[in-house]
Amino acid sequence: MKHIYATVIILMLLPLFLSAEPWKLDSDVSFSFTQSAYSDSWAGTELSNITWLANSASSAEKQLKPWLQNKTTLKLAFGQTHLQKLDSMGDKHWAKPDKSTDKIDLESLFRFTTQAWVDPFVAGRMESQFIDQSDASLVRIINPILLTETAGVIRTFIENDADVFTSRIGAAFRENLNRDVMQSSGKRELVTTVDGGLEFVSEYKHSFAPRDANFKSRLQIYQALFNSKSKDLNDDWKSPDMVWENVLTAKLWGLLSATLSLEARYEKEAVHELQWKQLLGLGFSYSLL
Repeated sequence: MKHIYATVIILMLLPLFLSAEPWKLDSDVSFSFTQSAYSDSWAGTELSNITWLANSASSAEKQLKPWLQNKTTLKLAFGQTHLQKLDSMGDKHWAKPDKSTDKIDLESLFRFTTQAWVDPFVAGRMESQFIDQSDASLVRIINPILLTETAGVIRTFIENDADVFTSRIGAAFRENLNRDVMQSSGKRELVTTVDGGLEFVSEYKHSFAPRDANFKSRLQIYQALFNSKSKDLNDDWKSPDMVWENVLTAKLWGLLSATLSLEARYEKEAVHELQWKQLLGLGFSYSLL
């Protein structure tokens, strides 16, 4: 299993080492922290808490050949919330931290620049999380892993100093790897689910000049056409999946920055309603490149 993970990562990062020519690199790292504390004599019912979030977004882009372009992106995020609680005796104690954010997202896209109205492309993507706590009896690292291979056509509709707007559509093949899953036999095994269908991705970026701020939006819609475990599932897997991510980042002063993110998600297999997550952070941000 470790060999599969290593092979996928190497193949997706391989473009970074194919040429000694300079790449167009972009990398932002941010960290935000909030804390509150109250004395034992505090008359209110408030309890102390600590929340922190580390986030990074990096990309490398290059025209490898006159007919071939590559863009590799890596998004990492992890955060926790520590809450103080009251026990049955009325004494305060710190509970175990809960995750507030957990993301690993690596994608490498090869675009065949044909100078036509649309260009062919192939892409590979790996999505996971640092800590999987879905099983109360076992904490698993980097699990589950969703691998997606896509091939189709892509077009850039807008590209200038302030705006970039690109859309692509293609056939997609996904493998969901969930390891150490407890079976009815009492043994833990790797469970692999394979499905395939159509994927649409649209990305937009706007830079606010002269202010050091930018807005990024990514809409992804996936329609499954087959599923390897369809006989064991209801028809929820046939419903389209949607993820819409929006991030607004602004440098306020020096390293001080503010980030507002809003993510909407619809996955009928998991929840029959629209899910959303909003994060507002004030902390330190640094551009490595």
